[in-house]
Amino acid sequence: MRLQRRSAVLLALLVLALGAVVLASRPRPFGRPPDTLGISPVAAVSPDHLVPIADAAGRIQIPVADRIPSRLPAEGVPVGWGLKEFTGRAAIEVVREDAGVALRLRSVQSSFVLYRDAIVDLREFPILSWSWKVVKLPRAGDVRAAATDDQAAQVYVIFPRWPAPLVNSEVIGYVWDGRAPVGTRLTSPKASNVRIIVVESGPAKRDVWQREVRNVAEDYVALFGRQPPRVGQVGLMIDSNDTRAEAEALFAGLVFAKPRAERMEKPTSMRR
Repeated sequence: MRLQRRSAVLLALLVLALGAVVLASRPRPFGRPPDTLGISPVAAVSPDHLVPIADAAGRIQIPVADRIPSRLPAEGVPVGWGLKEFTGRAAIEVVREDAGVALRLRSVQSSFVLYRDAIVDLREFPILSWSWKVVKLPRAGDVRAAATDDQAAQVYVIFPRWPAPLVNSEVIGYVWDGRAPVGTRLTSPKASNVRIIVVESGPAKRDVWQREVRNVAEDYVALFGRQPPRVGQVGLMIDSNDTRAEAEALFAGLVFAKPRAERMEKPTSMRR
């Protein structure tokens, strides 16, 4: 019962920051230098809560932080993200890694999620890519059972449904599990509206950055049996509380993009 309550709180938190105005309005850029990341306040629920928008290359980059600290590593919740601690205390750092500036999450028998608004029409930007590195997997973690549902690295895509997003919203979770085979798809043992896909598993690739690419639109159709609504939020999560273990992972380079064929330049005509 406690696990069910915790999962309900998680879902509520992931969609709570959204309002109907977020999904009803299309983000648009405001004045900024052309070489900076596009972030728009138009679809935000508060003046200092910003939403990434598409850049000139046709990508929606989800930044590690809206403002990168001048000195790294830097502890604490990065600017632009929210935090919910479910069990224990969160340990978060913005660090510089081989993959660039990254977020480091550590869990000691704890469970927490970082989340932020990301308004994405999957008809235009169906491809989600990201990099992650697992340093420590929670021992005995296995997504297939509620009693062992701990993973070092989890990326969530949240689809709020109105008029009751806290009840009707759907979630896709991409996880690096300790035991479940890659390709495993299941309904979360803790929340019936959360679908899980195992994209990495076990310690074989530990301490090595991995790049993942998913067609979220296709995954949604396969998991929920209908066309997806707009994405409303993304979340990064780590937990090791169920197995009373420790976990550590890093995340970088989250990007929504158009299908590759659409982003390629059209070939020039051949000379006659």
